[in-house]
Amino acid sequence: MISPWAVLAGAAAAGGVALLLAELRPAPPDLGQALDRLHRVPEPRRAEEEDLALPWYDRVGEGSARLPGVRIPTTELALIGRSPARFMAHKLLFAVLGFALPGYLTVMAAVIGDGLPLAVPLLVGPLLAGLLWFVPDAIVLGEAKEARTEYLHGIAAYLELVALERAADCGPAEALRRAASVGRGTVFRRIRDALERAATDRLPPWDGLDALALELGLTPLQDVADIMRISGVDGAAVYETLRARAKSLRGELLAEELAKANTDSERMVAPGSALTLLMTVLIAFPAVYQMLNGA
Repeated sequence: MISPWAVLAGAAAAGGVALLLAELRPAPPDLGQALDRLHRVPEPRRAEEEDLALPWYDRVGEGSARLPGVRIPTTELALIGRSPARFMAHKLLFAVLGFALPGYLTVMAAVIGDGLPLAVPLLVGPLLAGLLWFVPDAIVLGEAKEARTEYLHGIAAYLELVALERAADCGPAEALRRAASVGRGTVFRRIRDALERAATDRLPPWDGLDALALELGLTPLQDVADIMRISGVDGAAVYETLRARAKSLRGELLAEELAKANTDSERMVAPGSALTLLMTVLIAFPAVYQMLNGA
């Protein structure tokens, strides 16, 4: 005979699983709330709400950004899509690690038996913290350099796509939007976001590209906005201009890649020469040794 407690336990377990599946299943959207969101005038967010929306480490980083003498690479952070608060949080983390590492090593040495002087963590800790404080700056500069090259390649492709859309007899604004909808990378996503913000603010799309170019510090994107502004205001034919600017940009990128390849080749001269000299010594040493011993 089955115990009633087993039946109740099974029913409770089945009910819990059913409730869990019901919560995981996406609910149908409420049409009324969706329409309210579409027609509602957005209210400005208060500073307290923005602070609560950020994680605690971002709030600490945002507070440390107000310290005197702190320089934040705004353009480089915009290129890699990182907030200044997160950048300052990384700097504080590296500094704390540098300050705490000598003390940790001193404690571990004392536990093992070979104690270090107390002056070691007191002197080395601040020095190491100061050195590690600048490590995030170097990381951001390196990532921003790679991101800038990626953006320039994307802008060159975007110029070609806009030129093709204009050749297909699309309007200037429509050509910018349709060309941006083709790509799926970070560059095209940022361009689409800029065009959507401009459309939301009831501004021409080239104004959105202007703002994005100013934020990222990219002159070629500013050139795209200027060319399309001329086309939209004066009705000028810009197909050849767009193709010429794309060709010029690709030439600049190719020149940079060739210069980088030449630099890497020059750096390989010294290791190659050292390796050749080492091989020569290894090959000639037995013969020279036999000659000297025979003499």
